[in-house]
Amino acid sequence: MSFRIVRMNTKLTLSIDSTVIDDAKKNLQTKDKSLSGFIEDYFRLLVATKIKRTSSSPIVEELTGIASPAKSIDENDLITDYLLEKYK
Repeated sequence: MSFRIVRMNTKLTLSIDSTVIDDAKKNLQTKDKSLSGFIEDYFRLLVATKIKRTSSSPIVEELTGIASPAKSIDENDLITDYLLEKYK
């Protein structure tokens, strides 16, 4: 018996400033990437980051927060930097 996994795309409506959308589309055109693909990659990264963060061992959970980083790191900045570098 074999199983076949079927993935279906679902439409999502977002309200985003039109100039942001236009700028993003222009930027992504030169990289052969659609805005939908970019947003999907962003969501995948968010989910993967969330899963990694919540799957820590009890020891890691206990030690988390003991040492503070030299500079405050914003998770959104990390994700943005990653995506900007990926789609250069």
